[in-house]
Amino acid sequence: VVAVVSILVGNGVALAESAGTAVVRVTTTPVYADANVRFTGTPAGQIRLDANGIATISAQVDSGQHLSALGLIDPVLVSAGYQLTEVSCDDLGSARRSTGNPQTSNATFEIEDGETVTCTFSLQVTLACKCPREGRWDVVNKSGRMACTGAVSINQPLKASRSNGSLDVNDRCDTIVAKGMSDDEADITMALQSDCSWKGAVGGEQDGIPMTINFRWNVENKKRITGDLDSTISQEGMTCRMTRAFELDFEG
Repeated sequence: VVAVVSILVGNGVALAESAGTAVVRVTTTPVYADANVRFTGTPAGQIRLDANGIATISAQVDSGQHLSALGLIDPVLVSAGYQLTEVSCDDLGSARRSTGNPQTSNATFEIEDGETVTCTFSLQVTLACKCPREGRWDVVNKSGRMACTGAVSINQPLKASRSNGSLDVNDRCDTIVAKGMSDDEADITMALQSDCSWKGAVGGEQDGIPMTINFRWNVENKKRITGDLDSTISQEGMTCRMTRAFELDFEG
């Protein structure tokens, strides 16, 4: 749930009907949830990032100029490499334009009567995460293992295999869709993490039993990816875990 805080400004007197609204919006790339950011000025207050890595705070204000500044970024965000990289406002068509300044960590709202203006503070990981090339990739699935405990103990090897597929990379290189990596798997959506690794999951099955397979990637360079997968399933008193490592190499 996006946190929205409404603040009444003035000397305890309700604002005129012609007042506008100043909205501060915070986004994170990659998405980071459950961390706090604090603003001073107008709007002001502490807000918490939701599951989508977004938080907002707003204030009803008189027409005119109002300043809101990012006063605190949660230390967990800072330690994960997040920094303020951009502040942008959405009233480019107004007579008086609101502006953002990432160097001073603030937004200057120019509010006209009845106007709502949103200024977005973008927090991004500043680590030099590598981005793979888009196109065809060769997949080498290394030997793996399925180990089961419960009524019967099973320790079964998984044969090595090869396949190929394709990667579609979005413009910001924070989401990759892997297609056709094997005959029995759906597309895999991989999301960039704050430590520059990638994570994703896809539904599958083993011997007719449905499971969710979790993938982790490490992008070594534009033409090479290493990673591993794992899946744990429980059925009729048995718990089985499947693991294997794999490599992806760019074909062109």
